[in-house]
Amino acid sequence: MPIPGILLAAALWCGVPAHAVAGTPVVPLLMGDTLDEQGKPKPMTAIKRKLLDALEQELGVTFAPHMYPWARAERYAIDGAGLIFGLPKSADRLRALHYSDIAAYNNLWLVTRSDATFAFNTIDDLRGKTIGTVRGYQYGDEFEQARSRKLFRTEEDISSRGTRLTRLMLKRVDAVVMFQPSPQTARDIEAELRDFMAPRMPGLGAAANAGFSVLPKPLATDSGLFFAIARSKDDGIIDRINAALARIRKREEDARRQRPPN
Repeated sequence: MPIPGILLAAALWCGVPAHAVAGTPVVPLLMGDTLDEQGKPKPMTAIKRKLLDALEQELGVTFAPHMYPWARAERYAIDGAGLIFGLPKSADRLRALHYSDIAAYNNLWLVTRSDATFAFNTIDDLRGKTIGTVRGYQYGDEFEQARSRKLFRTEEDISSRGTRLTRLMLKRVDAVVMFQPSPQTARDIEAELRDFMAPRMPGLGAAANAGFSVLPKPLATDSGLFFAIARSKDDGIIDRINAALARIRKREEDARRQRPPN
């Protein structure tokens, strides 16, 4: 049985971050977890931490992140346990949650073995393939509709990137879907994956002879990352987040304009 929202919220508020300032409101922030091969949570990425730090300063709050599998984090958010960050929009979620403006952008890429690439232009090009996904996560309406009509098969796994890429190298799946920050190109991501997987490759035997290829066209371009909260629990925090995001973007744009040309 799900924990009643009020009890869960009280439990979450007990986890006060070490960097919290006395007298500063602490806001529970639900997020999807990212695991290593042993199933242990990985640290938050630098890009995500930078965004949260900037918002904390703008809002005068301290975020208390709580990591869960995505399906559980979504359920807790709908139950009113706190803000959630990174949960994609869907028709059902929009009815239950009040979403912020876009806080950041990601692209959804398809990663294949370098010896088993395929042409990709539209979702129909995934027909008959097996795609590695994160268990409990949804990848936008187009992907989910194609999955429901069985255009392709999905192999759901934990959110460990190393585990999913290992399954790709062992030919358990034809491709893995992967969100990356929008400034990165396909070549940037390939280099990052080579470095990330280098310590794991010797254990793969002959499978290590193939490298990784990121298909040049993203499956979804500029899919947004949002904050959201149960509509019944929104005391104006979403409007305050939107105003803070606008101020942060303006400062970043002003800083770019002041940089001397290369």
